[in-house]
Amino acid sequence: MTGELRFDGRTAVVTGAGAGLGRSHAMLLASRGANVVVNDLHADAAQGVAAEITAAGGTAIAHAADISQPDGATGLVQTALDAWGRIDIVINNAGLLQPTDFADMTPEIFDRAYAVNLRASFLVTHAAWKPMVAQGYGRVVHTSSNSGLLGIGGSTGYASAKAGLWGFTRSLSLEAAPLGIHVNAIGPIAFTAMARTSRVAPPAWKSGEGDAWSRRLDVALVSPAVAWLAHEECAMNGQVLSVAAGRVARYVMGLNHGFVRDALTMEDVRDHDELLQHGEPTEFPAKANEESSALYRRVMPRSEPRK
Repeated sequence: MTGELRFDGRTAVVTGAGAGLGRSHAMLLASRGANVVVNDLHADAAQGVAAEITAAGGTAIAHAADISQPDGATGLVQTALDAWGRIDIVINNAGLLQPTDFADMTPEIFDRAYAVNLRASFLVTHAAWKPMVAQGYGRVVHTSSNSGLLGIGGSTGYASAKAGLWGFTRSLSLEAAPLGIHVNAIGPIAFTAMARTSRVAPPAWKSGEGDAWSRRLDVALVSPAVAWLAHEECAMNGQVLSVAAGRVARYVMGLNHGFVRDALTMEDVRDHDELLQHGEPTEFPAKANEESSALYRRVMPRSEPRK
């Protein structure tokens, strides 16, 4: 494959694009010809990025609203439709990290983490769904996190919402495929204002000074993967990519071989604890019914003994 990848004639909305990763995504898409709606909770930030894009020769308009609320999400999509008559790309980037020990977690903190990190992605994608289905084309890119996919202490609200995006991405991609729509996600690591608030951020990050590692974790080394997932030539669907410091890899969920007992007891599970914890994954089902089918073949009656 050769030649520069372009987005001429395509329209994208990018949430949380007033700074950091979102700004980087919006700038790259616009530099490759996309019409971009720059969304942010703060009007000044959205307008500033839209102005940057325009000054650089691109096409962008600002949209300021809370897209964790239905009116904000539908207004964002309608802004794209009113300006350019179509919506091709949804980049769900907006996020909120509020590090909180579980003992100090409140329903309000937990609900806000879900609203910004998961519900907003649902609302914006849902608002764009009918126009995408009608045109037979669309690209959706969610923003998950290794905090949710792998776990991190002190961020149960944020982590569980980001983990929810795994299931949202995988399930929606199955509905989307026959409609000409692809749904993927990234789990980025980047030096941003939000990353500076993490419990595990080193002192140089918290101060804003940064260090050699933070400079390697440039947001500009994440956006190319997002842009590829948003491109018409990308056939990937239902995948979650880890993107950081110029390295791109695919997250996988697998099962180790485990064991089977026809009359399972608590002691059976105890006696296989080591295997369950440390056995290497050997099965990687692409969807839920693939696991069920493999399980059926393994446990239903047959002539040879089970292992």
